[in-house]
Amino acid sequence: MKRTSALASFVRSEEGGMTVGGLIFMVIFLAVGGLAVDVSNAISQRTHLQVTADAAAHTALYVRNYTLNATPEEAKAAALALGQENMPPGVFGNVLTTQDIEFGVWDREDRTFTPDETSRSAVRVWTHRDAAGANEVTTYLLKFAGFDAFDVRTASVFETYVPDCLREGFVAEKMVDIQSNNSYFDGFCIHSNDIVSMNSNNYFEPGTVVSMPDSTRLDMPPSGVRSNEGLVQALRYGAMQIRLINALREVPPTPFDTGKAAMWRYIQLATRDGQLDYVTAPPRNITIVNGRPAPSGASADSVQAGRNLLDRNDALALRPNAVNYVFCSSSSMQLQIDRVLSNMVMITNCQVSFRSGGALENGMIATLHTSASAITGSSDSRIGVVDNCAAGGGAQLIALGGMNFASGIAIHGGQLIALTEIAFAANGQGLRGTSIISGDTVSGTSNMSMGLCGSGMEDNLSLDYFRMVQ
Repeated sequence: MKRTSALASFVRSEEGGMTVGGLIFMVIFLAVGGLAVDVSNAISQRTHLQVTADAAAHTALYVRNYTLNATPEEAKAAALALGQENMPPGVFGNVLTTQDIEFGVWDREDRTFTPDETSRSAVRVWTHRDAAGANEVTTYLLKFAGFDAFDVRTASVFETYVPDCLREGFVAEKMVDIQSNNSYFDGFCIHSNDIVSMNSNNYFEPGTVVSMPDSTRLDMPPSGVRSNEGLVQALRYGAMQIRLINALREVPPTPFDTGKAAMWRYIQLATRDGQLDYVTAPPRNITIVNGRPAPSGASADSVQAGRNLLDRNDALALRPNAVNYVFCSSSSMQLQIDRVLSNMVMITNCQVSFRSGGALENGMIATLHTSASAITGSSDSRIGVVDNCAAGGGAQLIALGGMNFASGIAIHGGQLIALTEIAFAANGQGLRGTSIISGDTVSGTSNMSMGLCGSGMEDNLSLDYFRMVQ
């Protein structure tokens, strides 16, 4: 009876009845806690992978574009090294391999990426921690619910672009001064990182952009809104890094050998694929003493004064289809251009002056001269071919100083880049396809007519900008 009673008592006892329920609830609590701890950890790892993918993509595209003659393999190696620095393989496994880096083309309308190893315009980078790479993100508490690991994978797509204002328009680090009675047509852009100043009676066709950091940096008469038709619709606000100017500041004006090499490298880096189609001949070095090219073996004292490189009898001194390095022995020397120069590059430390009849077509002139009048032009000087925006024929002027052009200058598919002021007087009629970029001021005074080409400026210098698109 006692044994039966003891057994019955044990069966009826409720002591420890919560143990089983406690175990069940403990598993539930661990699972819920796992959602908090393990999912948070997975999200953290995903963020880390995304940052690594973004940094690697930017590096790959930058190296591909701005390391001269860089191959896709070299750009990928630089991106891979950065990825491994961000997420060391000894800690995270191989989150990024060269196969995860793809160059290609980004379609902005369809938002699709098409691989193309020859492209410099976009790149896609994948990063991953997954079972396939034996580096999945393991769980802590979710193991009790039978879930051992997360597969985490991220992607980043970067593309290159050039702000529209740097394609065609007036861009200045300090001031754009455009005065009165000017007409600007659809697509033309005026931008200053400081202040835009204008008077009255300017016309801005719909589609024109006038931008500056904020509304307080627009200088005009009290009647300006009323007297400048279309201005209100054209206004935009913001600043930009003017990379062409920032890079040009790194070119030293002296000594000449250092400066000319730095200028040519600047041109190559800012030119499509680092090449100018018309440069096919070896470079030529020319020294001008007392205003005339020094004959081979001649001393400075034996050279006749009063003539210069571009006198008609000396025109053959410039080598066509080549880079011509022209050294002036005095900073006061001036190369006077009184005819059409074409299919050549000239890098010089001389002042350059376009005289009556002077023009540059399908060519480039860059001077290390730092004066305010490093490049000047008369009223009928012309930059670029008058071809109504046809392909080719454009021209570029670059100066470590400033530029000053008389009334009536014609620019057709032309680009002017200077560290100090670029000024041109009234009646700039017929300017078609114009990019003027200054590290200081663009001053255009009055009676200009500025329109958008959108073509015919293929050899203009351009340093790409980068943005993440996916």
